[in-house]
Amino acid sequence: MELRPDLMPPVLDESLVSRLTKYAEEIDCGHHEQTRSQVAAFNREAMTALEFIDFQGIYGGQSHDTWVRKVLATPYERRLTDVTKQELVELARRVMEDVGADHEVEFWLSMLAINIPNERISDLIFWPDEYFGDVNYSQRLSPEQVVEIALGDRDIEL
Repeated sequence: MELRPDLMPPVLDESLVSRLTKYAEEIDCGHHEQTRSQVAAFNREAMTALEFIDFQGIYGGQSHDTWVRKVLATPYERRLTDVTKQELVELARRVMEDVGADHEVEFWLSMLAINIPNERISDLIFWPDEYFGDVNYSQRLSPEQVVEIALGDRDIEL
């Protein structure tokens, strides 16, 4: 299913991503006092108010490029009043099947979390045993089941 533009990650200026990635790498691997100008430049270009500490440990969890893309996509993550169940299922499918680049999957997961009133949606997708409080729960849920459960429609057959 094709998603409407409001549910897609934004198209980013690749030269901006490249510059910001370089700053993020320098800050993440640098010292607080020696990277003040890079933090200021990053914030100016990205229109953010991040601090030195926000850059620490990026490399341990993801690439700097992915992190920058997530930062730039954050303003586009919003609640849509007219989102359909079919669109939510497609978002869940893309997340569960890891369709796309890391930053795209993260965007879709954020859009699910924002548009489904269930703060534990990521647990339901990635750790259903924790979601249900059953360490022996091993069934893989379908995207449709994830959305139904997250929306509170528990009358589906698992």
